[in-house]
Amino acid sequence: MHELDFEWQRRFPDMVGNLACARCALRTPWSCQKPGTRTYVDGHIPTARGNCFDAWSHVGRQGTHRAMVLSCPEAALLQGAEPYLRNVATGRGMRHELAATVRAVLADWDNRHPAC
Repeated sequence: MHELDFEWQRRFPDMVGNLACARCALRTPWSCQKPGTRTYVDGHIPTARGNCFDAWSHVGRQGTHRAMVLSCPEAALLQGAEPYLRNVATGRGMRHELAATVRAVLADWDNRHPAC
């Protein structure tokens, strides 16, 4: 699982969350350059690594699916991990600090998305 950076989110504001599987990060048809040129698209913010070409250039952290859901719980909620995160929030078998962080994110989520 890969966390896409803010530049990729800026360029594609309709994307839900910023976690992507390797297939999505590696095989996107979108490029950082204008079609048929070596010129970046308008407003492009290149990565610190340079040689920016597609979503793979904009991968920040990466890890297992579980690790990335726990390290990016806001994005994970947007992408459907609410049941898993609610289970993590109970703290059973989880570091207390991590469970507390997830509970705080869920409380914010619940405030913004009240039940009908």
